Amino acid sequence: MTLTNNQFFYLSIFFILIIYLTIENVHAEGNCPSGYYPIGGQGAQGCAPIPGGGSGGYTNQNPTLYPMIETLWGAIAEDKSKGLKGRPIGFTRNFKSKDEAQTKALKACQQDGGQKCEVSKTYSNRCVAIADPINDGQKSKILLDFSEDGAKKGALVFCLSENLQPCRIVYSGCSLGY
Repeated sequence: MTLTNNQFFYLSIFFILIIYLTIENVHAEGNCPSGYYPIGGQGAQGCAPIPGGGSGGYTNQNPTLYPMIETLWGAIAEDKSKGLKGRPIGFTRNFKSKDEAQTKALKACQQDGGQKCEVSKTYSNRCVAIADPINDGQKSKILLDFSEDGAKKGALVFCLSENLQPCRIVYSGCSLGY
């Protein structure tokens, strides 16, 4: 298989962005924000600051603990029967149950004009982004990440690589339980 100059250019951009995202998006385990690490166990979970993690070697002698309060759900529903451009989409976030998030996303999609709405993604304690190709490409990309910026960047990269054209973010949001 021979690549054209245009395909080689987009492939190069794709690999550069993947490397950038790999380096850029380093997250602590256990859904903790940047600069924190998970603590607890056996049902009691929380996040504590990483000692000496601040600039200048400052260590907080009285750390504040941020517990994982609850699991919050979000969902995306789409009517893909109308194509990508201008399709009805419904979004929800910060619901206490998965079923409620999905039901409300379907209702929002129908209120946006959808007649054949289907849930395309359900997520909890994460951020999500949808990227669509600008010039009527074939596929949109939905990506989850621990940060909204990470989800946006990833969705754009994968959309670009799938459609070989620039993409735009049509939705992003987070459902975080802390």
